[in-house]
Amino acid sequence: MDIKELKVKTKDNKKLNHPWEMARIEVVLDILKPLLKDKTTEKNVLDIGCGDVFFISEFYKRYPNFKPSAVDIAFTDEIINNLKQEYSSFPIDYYKDVKDVNLTCGNADLIFFLDVIEHIENDIDFLKGIKELPYVDNDSLFVITVPAFQGLFCNHDKWLGHYRRYSNSMLREHISTAGLTEVKSGYFFFSLLIPRVIQKLIEKPSNEDKVEGIGNWNKGKAITNIYKSILTFDYYFTKVLSKIGIRLPGLSTYIVCKKAL
Repeated sequence: MDIKELKVKTKDNKKLNHPWEMARIEVVLDILKPLLKDKTTEKNVLDIGCGDVFFISEFYKRYPNFKPSAVDIAFTDEIINNLKQEYSSFPIDYYKDVKDVNLTCGNADLIFFLDVIEHIENDIDFLKGIKELPYVDNDSLFVITVPAFQGLFCNHDKWLGHYRRYSNSMLREHISTAGLTEVKSGYFFFSLLIPRVIQKLIEKPSNEDKVEGIGNWNKGKAITNIYKSILTFDYYFTKVLSKIGIRLPGLSTYIVCKKAL
């Protein structure tokens, strides 16, 4: 969850993550599954633009051999202290800047940019800069997810501070220009395309101030799990279709990449 949405609470004052965010965890873990077979060797994972550290904490539950570091320029001392209390059972290191990251053992094996680079005006230069950091080597895997299709850019994108949405081909072009090479890529969440198209058609540009974002989700655990299951099924169904040559678009697109040699 974006820091902008971090303070939104449910009616019983407990933070409830959006089913989209929860389903995205399952998508990313499945995408990485064939690449992360070793669950014993100690490794380092960074979540850049981590928000409320929900994702990196869930990733650590599945891969405890990865030492987690969370980086977000929106972190304040107060936010970091609150997160340390909330996630006190997780060995997460917190940083306000990628240049401050101090990995005590080895380089970064895995770096997440989950719905991050659309917030950056010059995303190519940003990725170039990350690529040249001292703890990033030729084996470091970059995992990038972004919202798909510029034609669907709406008030929600403006409210979140997005500069753009991406097609998969545009994302591949940008990482190539940044000196990275693709390992795998694709789309996910096909079922969300039609609702977003309808939203785009009926919304008024002047309604940006009425956007609340996913931090306002308060439907309860049962409804949340139902929606999460629908989105997770969506991903696996379209994955099966892709194996027989039917490749569907989605509201999000991803790419896994590493330094070009």
